[in-house]
Amino acid sequence: MSTIYRVSAINPTFRYPIFPIEENLRFREGLYRRAESDKNLSNYVANLFRADVAAWIDCTAWSKDPRVQPAIFPFVLYDFQTDFVRRIKKLITDQSGDLCVLKSKDMGVSWCVLYVLQHEFQFESGADFRVGSRKEDFVDKIGVIDTLLEKVRFNLGYQPRFLIPKSFETEKDFRENTTYMRLLNKSQNSSIIGESANNYFGSGGRSKALFLDEFALWEKNVDESAWTSTADQTRCRIVVSTPKGSANKFARLIKGTSEKIERLTLHWSLHPVKNIGAYYDSNGQKITIDLSNDPATAFKLWIRGIRVRSIWYDAEDARRTEADLAQEVDCDLHKSGSVFFNSRALATQTIWKYLQRSHPDSTIPFGRYIRGKLIETQDKIKFVEVHNADGWLRVFEIPRPTHQYTLAADSSEGLLKGDESAGIVINKTTGNTVAAWNYLKSPQDFAQDIRLVGWWYNEADVAPENNNHGYSTCEHLVDKSHVKLYFARNEKGETTIKRGFTTSKQTRRPMLDGLANQIDKSSIELRDECLIEQCKTFIRNNDRGGEPEADGSFHDDLIIAMAIAQRVTEQIPYSAQKPVNSMRQIEAVQKITSVRNAGFGFRSKNV
Repeated sequence: MSTIYRVSAINPTFRYPIFPIEENLRFREGLYRRAESDKNLSNYVANLFRADVAAWIDCTAWSKDPRVQPAIFPFVLYDFQTDFVRRIKKLITDQSGDLCVLKSKDMGVSWCVLYVLQHEFQFESGADFRVGSRKEDFVDKIGVIDTLLEKVRFNLGYQPRFLIPKSFETEKDFRENTTYMRLLNKSQNSSIIGESANNYFGSGGRSKALFLDEFALWEKNVDESAWTSTADQTRCRIVVSTPKGSANKFARLIKGTSEKIERLTLHWSLHPVKNIGAYYDSNGQKITIDLSNDPATAFKLWIRGIRVRSIWYDAEDARRTEADLAQEVDCDLHKSGSVFFNSRALATQTIWKYLQRSHPDSTIPFGRYIRGKLIETQDKIKFVEVHNADGWLRVFEIPRPTHQYTLAADSSEGLLKGDESAGIVINKTTGNTVAAWNYLKSPQDFAQDIRLVGWWYNEADVAPENNNHGYSTCEHLVDKSHVKLYFARNEKGETTIKRGFTTSKQTRRPMLDGLANQIDKSSIELRDECLIEQCKTFIRNNDRGGEPEADGSFHDDLIIAMAIAQRVTEQIPYSAQKPVNSMRQIEAVQKITSVRNAGFGFRSKNV
């Protein structure tokens, strides 16, 4: 392997080897030896290292990893890490704001942040920092290199003699100034203080910067409180984490736009060892990714949504679960954590795009949907296309005369900041979504819209959930024209007198498992973006014995409606009947259907 050199950003005449490591190590030893016997050289090198954090790390920093031999080795930056440490250094120096970093595991991110803090602590006056993690045992444990402060303590002990601050010149000084959860550089009046996660993190003090490590793993509510409390403690917060679901403060920071914060993703595809043999799959064909001209090519493809792989990635995929791979490797907020639906199967679901038709009689191309509302006039139902927020109904397929449909709904109270009311219509033959809507409306108004949608879809079988506010929705549908209302079934499958679908311990999990199975097999098309996004944030809540539900503040109303629709369609499948062509025929068919469905769980009130 030929030697790879790096040039200092401060002084281009300072050129040093970074790889192979043996060359870097020999350069360090020679530099230290000469600097210790040459005062002018030591002053020159010290000043250069003070001005160039990347050169200081490349030439003086160390790492420890018991998984390899030798376990202690020079810490040398890869190119992406060099850019990263310079970015952090500038952020701290300029006091220009906060940085949120989403990362894959084993990218050296925590080491990089800590060594930038050490650089300031070692060379700058009055540089006070605070670092934290979710538990005290992860912040500091003397002798345990996995903890934050021990990494800095370890690296301080390996600094060349001509760079060691006076506070650490003797062994006694070193022990006294590197105590548990506290590192002090009295010669520069600087400090690095450790603290475990708590609601008032950092309160009572001021810091040049705060480092919050693995922030996605901090307890719910504590992360929010800690973020709020630190706003007045510093102008520079550095937040780093692998993902852990999408309902925590870290996920909101990395995805959101409301807070003024820089965002950065350090994905494994940037790592020059892990991206060896990078490729992606295109219709079963393995496409090699050329990294020779741009080492970030694989990462740029990943940013575009292409799932890149490599020799290293394939090995990780073989030994990790899907959720583990998403969390530790893929930087995937939605797939990390205890996701309920098969994320890979969800990724194959196509989100249909909105179409604003130029003429109301134009056909809807496959893969597109329209928006509008339904109006009842003179005992007729009419769809009116609306291109603004008043168009509450998303239509993927216009009702077809000979097709049969199931409508399921999940009702809410209709209050701001509460759950939404949601409805889904599926085709009984295909199981595909043909219409969907979700909004904040009262149970009474929601019932009126359910009636109109069900009527429009050939008087679909209407199955609102009857729990809580759903009871009121069901009551508002009783004795309404053009409504074929579902009646709940008991454990034996017999129709009861209870209106609507009852979601209980006995019915909830089977209907969700049934939907998950259909998604896993790609046997249905979800189509609706809101529904698909809810599926991505639907998790097995381990705090509740693995009970499936929306992650944190996310919604699951469309999921429940879809699961009910699929379950009801299993109970009341498509039945062959003659096409209905007139109102008189409709009335005749409905009278027959009313009697026939008495044993199936539906009753109908007709005009």
